[in-house]
Amino acid sequence: MTVFQGPNGHGKSNLMETIYMTAIAKSPRSASDRELLGWDVVQNGGHVQIAGIARDHELTVQAQIDFDVIPRVPEPGSGGARPAPSIKKELRVNGVPRPASEFVGAVNVVAFSAEDLELIVGGPAIRRRYLDILISQSDSSYLKMIQRYGRVVTQRNHLLRQMREGRVGLDELEFWDDRLVNEGAAIIERRALAVERLAVEAAPRHLALSGGRERLGVVYRPRISAIAENGLGDIPSTIPDLIAVMREALETGRQREIGQGATVIGPHRDEIVLSLNDEEAGAYSSRGQARTIALALRLAEGVFVTEATGRTPVLALDDVLSELDESRRRLVLENVASYEQVLITTTDFDRVEDSYLSGATRMRVESGQVTRVDG
Repeated sequence: MTVFQGPNGHGKSNLMETIYMTAIAKSPRSASDRELLGWDVVQNGGHVQIAGIARDHELTVQAQIDFDVIPRVPEPGSGGARPAPSIKKELRVNGVPRPASEFVGAVNVVAFSAEDLELIVGGPAIRRRYLDILISQSDSSYLKMIQRYGRVVTQRNHLLRQMREGRVGLDELEFWDDRLVNEGAAIIERRALAVERLAVEAAPRHLALSGGRERLGVVYRPRISAIAENGLGDIPSTIPDLIAVMREALETGRQREIGQGATVIGPHRDEIVLSLNDEEAGAYSSRGQARTIALALRLAEGVFVTEATGRTPVLALDDVLSELDESRRRLVLENVASYEQVLITTTDFDRVEDSYLSGATRMRVESGQVTRVDG
């Protein structure tokens, strides 16, 4: 266990963010790579690198992300306004360039941050992204599926808009329907299995963290029905059955899709429903309850990744102890103590129980600098 202590605003969360990036290739918080880079680099250009070395028994893996920033000069007539810089991003594993699908999961990290509250109170897209990252860390083929499926939806939406305008006929859609249901069914199958396993692990951890008072439910609702907004009650168990149901849904909802100019059936509309004592968690949970749910999901994610890969992930817990009482802090530390490496940030070392702190490496983060604390 390593504990990073420092005042708020001095770089603890940035450190946890970069550690997580070595596993998932992008920031969990920023919408664009430009937001990650310092103002001087964006304005004047330069090179920025994130690199992490992980060891699993005798195997050493280096995950590296390089950003080359090339500033652009103002265009004539722009009044001196400088356009956005050109940013080249390259991913490497052990020095070899890799696409994202081969980079993600080379190093495994499970991260908790304050933004995880959005998993409970935010929209379905946030939960879908969480699930996709979870599966991608343990299955390199899954990220390729998501990428292919995204391209299919983009192309199909373009075609639907053309159909709405009367520029193409219905027969043009047949090829993209086939691609949609085949790629979509494979994604739904993986997601259903992952949520089922996640629910099994998250429920008891949440029960313990809530003092035995609250029951957490995690349910996957794929968008494979054109009638029910929340999908079907029972998910078909085989890919051929999923394909058949999705085909029927496309036929039923054909005019609706053309009218909207958008694909309304498929895993890009899926939902993961979280409930607390059988009530919708996003609508009825307090901030403390939402934080506990998010933490239970992250702890369950650690078990999922370990079972799927055979490797214990690094746990990066940003400010996880700040809003918990003493008994819940102890429960969290008990749950994470068995991991080979745990990274925790805090504003005060006293938030970490002495029995754990005494065996931990202590670091201080101040003004963006990290130094070791002796004793």
